[in-house]
Amino acid sequence: MKYLSIVLIVFLGACQPKERTIEVVNTLPVNRTDEPVILQRKTLERGFHSSLKGEQILVLQGTDTVPSQCDDIDGDGIWDECVFFVNIPQSATVEYRLMPVRELPRFRQRTNVRMARIIEMFKKYEELNEAERIKGTDTKVTSTVYQLEGPGWENDRVAFRNYLDERNGMDIFGKVVDTMVLDFIGRGDDYHSMGPWGVDILKVGNSLGAGGIALLQADTLVRGGIPSRGKYRLITKGPLRSRFVLSYENWKVGNVIYDLYHTVTILGGTYGYESTIQLKGSGKDTLVAGIVKLHSDTLYVLQDNPKFVVLATYDKQAFNGEYLGLGLIVPREVYLGWDTAPEEGHDVVSTYYARLLAENSRPVSFRFYACWELSDKRFASRDTFLDYLKEEAGKMAFPLQAELK
Repeated sequence: MKYLSIVLIVFLGACQPKERTIEVVNTLPVNRTDEPVILQRKTLERGFHSSLKGEQILVLQGTDTVPSQCDDIDGDGIWDECVFFVNIPQSATVEYRLMPVRELPRFRQRTNVRMARIIEMFKKYEELNEAERIKGTDTKVTSTVYQLEGPGWENDRVAFRNYLDERNGMDIFGKVVDTMVLDFIGRGDDYHSMGPWGVDILKVGNSLGAGGIALLQADTLVRGGIPSRGKYRLITKGPLRSRFVLSYENWKVGNVIYDLYHTVTILGGTYGYESTIQLKGSGKDTLVAGIVKLHSDTLYVLQDNPKFVVLATYDKQAFNGEYLGLGLIVPREVYLGWDTAPEEGHDVVSTYYARLLAENSRPVSFRFYACWELSDKRFASRDTFLDYLKEEAGKMAFPLQAELK
């Protein structure tokens, strides 16, 4: 599952064109705003009859420049994917022009990843592209090593963080601004108190938090990657999309040794992020993705979508008592049902979780959403929150179609 899987048809001409036209079609009777289109470099090279060496892709709609970015996904120094956002009315077709250029304009930053080591508390920090996980589960230790206790990721709507220690949980920062804030918080301020940017809105405890993962083994939830060695690595950080990977190699669970790779992607304009999990080492296993169950006693399971299942909670479960909707959207083809973790006496507690089939080395993707009423007034109502998740799942099931001409 990608943020957008488009049906792309390439019409090749006889000469090397200086620009190409792409038509993007919305087949749904809903407006689609800030919807990403992701084009592979190989497809574009065929379309332009060119290697595009040293060039990136400028996107135009009429005379207006559309923000885009070109990302090196595999780390070989050459970009692999071009991303741009489209706004398309219901049941409409919109045309864009693609032009190779040496350098793209600087676009407004709508996503960010922050991973920083503390050099001098509250004064000096070093941003890291790679980092090692800390042993133990004591926040008093982790918070003296890493600025946010691990990597943080955000867009213009919401922010998240991962505890880069043996908790391996996911937390949420609710935002009331559309600017990037993670570079500056957690540097002596109290982010549990409301600030001009927002506040930490989730109590995670020993749950899986906001989309944390575990493996289900003999009716026991084994927290993802514990106690193996863990690493963080940045893949890309850009105005429209940011991505990093958490890796746990030689992870022993029972008699099986796994390699676990958890890739996190966030794009601008949404209230969630996407996780892609690759589990190597066995044939078929049950992976779980969790939602904290500390201040909500109802899980809403919506199964009217042909390709995706929505699982959600909604209650006054934000840290200071505001309404907060939390949701998972998982592929129906790997969905095995849902369950709850015990309230006490285990490593993972107080969690609703979706059971997902994880076959050896086959990626499994899902999305997690955090919808806080102070970020968007729509989320002051349970019904409009659930409608938002259903609309998101509908867009995933019926992606935009694109023709490169």
